[in-house]
Amino acid sequence: MTEISKIPNLKETLLITPNPDGTFTRPFDIYPTVPPSTDDPDSPSLSKDVTLNSEKSTWVRVFLPRLFLNSSSSSSSKKKSPIIVYVHGGGFVVASAAHPNFHDFCSYAASQLAALVVSVEYRLAPEHRLPAAYDDVLEALKWVKEGKDEWIQEYGDLSSCVMMGDSAGGNIVYHTGLMAAARVDELKPLMIKGLILIQPYFSGLKRTESELRSENDPVLKLEISDLCWEISLPIGANRGHEYCDPVKDGGSSLLDRVRELGWRVWVVSCDGDPLFDRSVELVKLMEKRGLKVKSKLREGGQHGMFVGHPSKFKADELLDFVKGFFS
Repeated sequence: MTEISKIPNLKETLLITPNPDGTFTRPFDIYPTVPPSTDDPDSPSLSKDVTLNSEKSTWVRVFLPRLFLNSSSSSSSKKKSPIIVYVHGGGFVVASAAHPNFHDFCSYAASQLAALVVSVEYRLAPEHRLPAAYDDVLEALKWVKEGKDEWIQEYGDLSSCVMMGDSAGGNIVYHTGLMAAARVDELKPLMIKGLILIQPYFSGLKRTESELRSENDPVLKLEISDLCWEISLPIGANRGHEYCDPVKDGGSSLLDRVRELGWRVWVVSCDGDPLFDRSVELVKLMEKRGLKVKSKLREGGQHGMFVGHPSKFKADELLDFVKGFFS
């Protein structure tokens, strides 16, 4: 448990308040949540929450496109659909799978991609520093592979799984993907086809040009980004840690395993994002290591522009790109 006396003042920066028991209060008016869509006729997908690990208070929100329910095929003859394991952003510190932006995005993405989406509620820092979030998402992959959930049994194709995450979720997908690449036999019959990193949250000790431009960025100020890293990395670690800087020392040796497995890695970013240069560096590293990499690096924009309610964000632009992953 993190000592409160060693935590910076977070109330004025991330708007979260420390409690005497070592937990933090994340106010509902700033970080709201919505229930699953069990009977909302206007929702493009049904959704439900399923406990992942009761001791850790982790769970998954599973999204089932309504179009699946309208299929006239019998469960034994209908074509199974891809499974997307999605991981939300929030600097490892805030937000939830139940946040309206992430809920709406997953519901919309499930419908547009005709896929089951499993969104993971992982443990947050600073109560639970990295690699806690990585471990939770790996546990979610194992939950999917067990195939005990009725929606996964009836509709999910365990031979076609993609991991997708935005911002901190992109970081988690990357590192959990490396962990999964070393455990493919443990995860069978679940077969991962690749990783989709949406504006992934990385940094390092040496500033990039896109970071230096972000001192007063309206979405992701450099001060806030640094603070999130300080309270999320293992105690004693700095931004030179591999969790933060994936290109350090030429990158993880597990990238070779990803290449051998033939996984694809797609990276999405924009040059208006303070994290842009980090995405470019990672793409170049993976290309150098011989991975199957595809990038969508667009002009303008801002951090978080692709994920959220499709009427406000660029979800369609992102999902049009992602559809190619399943072709």
